[in-house]
Amino acid sequence: MTVKNHPTLIDLRDLVEAHLGKPLAASAHAGLWRCPACSSERHGLLLVSADEYKCSSGYVCDGGAGEWMQNIDQAPDEPLMIGVPA
Repeated sequence: MTVKNHPTLIDLRDLVEAHLGKPLAASAHAGLWRCPACSSERHGLLLVSADEYKCSSGYVCDGGAGEWMQNIDQAPDEPLMIGVPA
């Protein structure tokens, strides 16, 4: 399942890197991490671009988004903007 976010100001790669550390591989367009939500037997890899992410395990998986999305520091009245670099 690919999850795409609305155009916003936060790059999802930055959120994932803050939570999981440096990617296993990266390009100008995407980063690749071991999926934190999948067991090691599944060998799930989490592919993250600025505005979408997908786990490659072949199972329905959110890529651990519930955990790394909590890293968003946002003022109470500030709108949440995800996807487009500032």
